Amino acid sequence: MMECYILAGGQSRRFGEDKTLFPLKGKPCIQWVVEQAQSVCDRVFIVAKEPQKYSFLKGVELLKDILQEQFALAGLYTALSHTNQDKVVVLSADMPLIKGELISLIWERSKDKITLFKVKGKIFPLFGVYPKGVKPALEEYLKGGGLRAMEFVEKVGYEVVEDVEPFSYAFINMNTKEDARVILEIL
Repeated sequence: MMECYILAGGQSRRFGEDKTLFPLKGKPCIQWVVEQAQSVCDRVFIVAKEPQKYSFLKGVELLKDILQEQFALAGLYTALSHTNQDKVVVLSADMPLIKGELISLIWERSKDKITLFKVKGKIFPLFGVYPKGVKPALEEYLKGGGLRAMEFVEKVGYEVVEDVEPFSYAFINMNTKEDARVILEIL
């Protein structure tokens, strides 16, 4: 069973407002991500500090972050603590251009290590497949004060999927209003 956990706990500091709820062609940013996840995943979860603000989304399960701190690895920790599956898909809520085909591709390519996309030399730690078996290493990393997703995956090891064409445009995170303008031109 393919479970997908969409991490929506970011602070949106650079964006200036909650980017997950920012409207893009009549739909909140997160809804674009949810719809693509629902097209290929058996179950879709939203992980957030305030999950009730996503109650308008249909066909998803809402999970409150276990940890009080607000950073991406808190959402990953919640996902790995919640699942009964051997591995899960993890997506960032601020990537409205993702495609179901990419989710299926990384799922099919994943084995027993963290599997991430590498596009134009950049690794995307919040669009990948994470095995439940990395949870103890994540706990240790967090207890040691670790906060950075890329630092964590480098510590435990990962594999990459690089053949993303014709979908390389899908890897734009909506961190600023300028990013939103670019995304709107593509949508």
